[in-house]
Amino acid sequence: MLNPAFTRIGLSPIVEISERIRDVAPRWEARTGGKFAFLQRGELADNTPAYITRAIGQAIEAGLTRYPKSGGEPWFKDAVLARLAATGLTGLGRENVLCTYGGQEGLQLVFNAFAGGRVVAFAPIWSCVIDNIAPYAGCTLDPVALVERDGALEIDFAQVEAKLPGAALLYVNSPQNPSGKVFSRAELSRLNDLCVKHGVSIVSDEAYEDFVFGGAKHISLLEFPGDHIFAVFTCSKSYAATGFRIGYTVCRNADIIGKLTLGEYTQTGGVVPFIQKAFAVAMTSEADREAWLRPLLEKFNRRRDVIYDHLRPVLGPALYRPEGAFYFFLNLKGLVPPAPAGMATGEFVLQRFLDAGIAVIPGTAFGGPEYAHHVRLSFSGIEDEALERALERMTKQVFISGAKAGA
Repeated sequence: MLNPAFTRIGLSPIVEISERIRDVAPRWEARTGGKFAFLQRGELADNTPAYITRAIGQAIEAGLTRYPKSGGEPWFKDAVLARLAATGLTGLGRENVLCTYGGQEGLQLVFNAFAGGRVVAFAPIWSCVIDNIAPYAGCTLDPVALVERDGALEIDFAQVEAKLPGAALLYVNSPQNPSGKVFSRAELSRLNDLCVKHGVSIVSDEAYEDFVFGGAKHISLLEFPGDHIFAVFTCSKSYAATGFRIGYTVCRNADIIGKLTLGEYTQTGGVVPFIQKAFAVAMTSEADREAWLRPLLEKFNRRRDVIYDHLRPVLGPALYRPEGAFYFFLNLKGLVPPAPAGMATGEFVLQRFLDAGIAVIPGTAFGGPEYAHHVRLSFSGIEDEALERALERMTKQVFISGAKAGA
């Protein structure tokens, strides 16, 4: 009998829509003579920094092409510990670190460690958690919606505490995909206290740790004491390296990291050594890392401001300016007409964008029908001029003329 996990999982809508756009975009460009705008995927258009790709070649030439050490090479773990120490996180050792194929595998391993359990998660939720990670582990997601209020996203702590008793995990993603919310130290401290009170472990998805704007600051949940916290990191976003598939998971409970190591070895046999070497270099070459990240953040901050300044007159003061990551999660209720009979609202909203030559992800990919009027815009892979053209088309062709969001 087929494992039921394989009947529960699906293809992430982000991947599905990206693949669909491969056909849609060329036809749209041929018909209109314009340039299609790709705002759907959380992937940098920039190439992986040269100091990292050079390190890959050097590692291959050095013979790092053999079987890897289970859980990660000692020098890779040392690089992780050095990167954590640079952010103020100390008191950890190699036994607390697991090298994984991207952050996604790290999350999957933690969810599998609590297979069948209930997971409290803040909605909107990254689609891969909804469609792949949780169902593959047989976990049930129990969402707590972030509250949109006066241009801010707030936590309903009463609802969190009501749902934590009996839960296996609390899933926290900060900076968050798709909203861009950065959870404050006070919020994380209160969440951690509630989890300790109710005996709930935390899985902290920190994929966007380097992408924070304005006065926001990324706070790792590892800053709080306890063996119940699993922090999951990836090199994919910070180093424009989504295709290399390398990340790491950190927990103060060395015994559990040992068990997750066995799970990782069983699944993959370990991460390719020359890739580990290259990203050990990526994390510890501080001058090169800074020279790469500083202009990248300036560019993303500029794009964030362009989108906000363009859309705020239409969406009004409720428009949330993301504090981190590289997404806007827009509530377009009142800005688009009702879907025709027999067509789902989310699909209709998406089609209006596609007809205007703009790729986005419908809000329903990140939760239920309550997000049918939402879309996620990614500003990670589009240049400034193309972004401004896309925003103009959005205003003229997607939105109802003169309409206001929420109307």
